[in-house]
Amino acid sequence: MLPNPLDGVFAYVDAKPGKAALITALLLASASCLPGGAFTQARPLPTASATLHSATIDLPRGSYCWNSGGHGECADSAGPDLRLETGYLKPYRTAGGFNVEITFHSTNQPSTFNVELVKSPDGKVGPVKESGTHSFTLGASPPVAVGTYLYVVTGTWPEGDVGFFLALDVIPGIA
Repeated sequence: MLPNPLDGVFAYVDAKPGKAALITALLLASASCLPGGAFTQARPLPTASATLHSATIDLPRGSYCWNSGGHGECADSAGPDLRLETGYLKPYRTAGGFNVEITFHSTNQPSTFNVELVKSPDGKVGPVKESGTHSFTLGASPPVAVGTYLYVVTGTWPEGDVGFFLALDVIPGIA
């Protein structure tokens, strides 16, 4: 015969269960009123879009870490080459020569904004200089090489970091 794991455990059951429910409700209500308390409303993961001259496209989410409302979650994205090969990322075909404007759809704007070129036809990769608030310049071709460019756009909020992909197929000319 196996030993009972609850031997020696005593439980208190209130004869008035309504009283316990009332105390629990009051504790939860008062805790949610405290600034920075344990019970804060969760903020959803932001989304993003890019405005390219006259077109606006939604940006697929990449890797992120998000901690909101007492719940934390991180997700790693597949690499950009694999996403292009599988068709998950479909490059937007455009001529260059304009500013790419990034819009974050969230309850508040990110505290930092970063754009990194992770794939280009000439093999040049690295950080991209901002040309304004949440924007960067896409050069005209020529002089930039014709082909596929892949950018990772990252925003940082108090809740965490969220990355987005922007894939462009640059053709000769100016948009």
